Amino acid sequence: MRRTFRYGMMSTIITALAILAVVMLNAGLSLVFRKYPLNIDLTEDRIFEISGETRDFLDRLDKDVEIYVLNTEDRFTASSPANYFVQANEVIRKYAQLSSRIRLIYLDLLRNPDFGSRYPGLSLAVNDILLVSGERTRVLRSTDLFNIQNSAYGQYITSSRAEQTMTSAVLNITGEKQVFVAVIGGHGEADIRAFTELLSLNAYEVSSVNLLTEDIPTEISLAVLAVPDRDLTGEELRKLDAFLESGSNKNLFYFASPSQPALPNLASFLGEWGIAVDEGVAFETNPARILGDSVYISLVDYAEDRFSKNTAERGLYPVIPQSRPLRPVYEAERYRSVSTLLRMSAGSGIRPAGTGPEWVPAPEDIRGNVPVLLLSRSLRNGLLGELERANVLVCGSVFAIESSILGSPNIANSAYFLELAGSLTGREISVRIEDKTIGFSELRITRENLILIAVIFVALLPLGVLITGVVVWLRRRYK
Repeated sequence: MRRTFRYGMMSTIITALAILAVVMLNAGLSLVFRKYPLNIDLTEDRIFEISGETRDFLDRLDKDVEIYVLNTEDRFTASSPANYFVQANEVIRKYAQLSSRIRLIYLDLLRNPDFGSRYPGLSLAVNDILLVSGERTRVLRSTDLFNIQNSAYGQYITSSRAEQTMTSAVLNITGEKQVFVAVIGGHGEADIRAFTELLSLNAYEVSSVNLLTEDIPTEISLAVLAVPDRDLTGEELRKLDAFLESGSNKNLFYFASPSQPALPNLASFLGEWGIAVDEGVAFETNPARILGDSVYISLVDYAEDRFSKNTAERGLYPVIPQSRPLRPVYEAERYRSVSTLLRMSAGSGIRPAGTGPEWVPAPEDIRGNVPVLLLSRSLRNGLLGELERANVLVCGSVFAIESSILGSPNIANSAYFLELAGSLTGREISVRIEDKTIGFSELRITRENLILIAVIFVALLPLGVLITGVVVWLRRRYK
């Protein structure tokens, strides 16, 4: 009796300990999987994963960041269209999973209306994402996570840029060097919104300036002038000179177009920097370089490896479509030097301005290696004896920075221009991550395949289980 009681007691204790261990193991695994979910992304483009570029950036992150999603997770993922918000939410969760420096908090703004009082300068709304690192903050609207287009039927989402937006925001509030960009206006310039959005996504602070009424602020590192259709005045050009001479790492990016009128003042200014923007439009005769059926849209070659190493290693090349031909006026003069960064192939040429639709290229029109991107660099001693650098970058075509080209993962333009901007302004860190389209594939099946599947699962499989059961029962019955 005593032995039976002892064994029974032992059995009860072991059972209780086993149950307790299972409960604790389940609770522990639940906590682990909540932070590190055990799931596999089987989508074709791995839309729920983040890129190696972001992973490398998070590995180097050395500052604490708090990410507040201003809604409950259930309501956030249920926002319309839900499939895109689910994808964005999974991407956001990856940041906290991959970096111990990042803490993710879902906060119901409706139940915590006083939360916004902590940040009086910010206007916060439901579904916003607030990133905080020390005293620096960044607010993302939910619409910032997606590419949105307008149509006659309203707005619709074309793709997700959640990773690009999130990585850029973290970079913005944790980066040591803040770089300011000014877009010059007032002369009928082209719309370069796609380029400025690319810069903004990479933590550049972009503003505008009108040279007619303003000087370029001293904190600006990069000024952008894109296809003015009216010439700059002498006073405006003196302001450009003053900007380029105001300190180290001052840069002017100029984008041209074949449709521009003559701009003699600007042409004279660029000539002083050793760059001529000639008339006409560059064309390509090498079929391996031409894109589509237009000889004016082609891949171009790198003429250097300082700025192109990363893109060349990935097998990517830029496209400078419908480019005006550029020409170095000199290679070096006084403290300035001019170098070709991008050029067309040996089979390229120049179509003269003013030619009609019947024009065909003559042998003299094939010039070979037409330059389409030139860089003039100035290096001289400053007032305090330090070396001051200034750069003028001229691109033959503003179409090189339009949205369809910057957004293409198979063209190097976005990554290449970011590398240029970062290197010339002294800010080396930049990220460019592909947008992700959430698509749905249909599983198509023929009538014959449907009949075969039905026979297997409705007839053969149950019959096989029945036969196996009968055999096992008979063997045990007569054993």
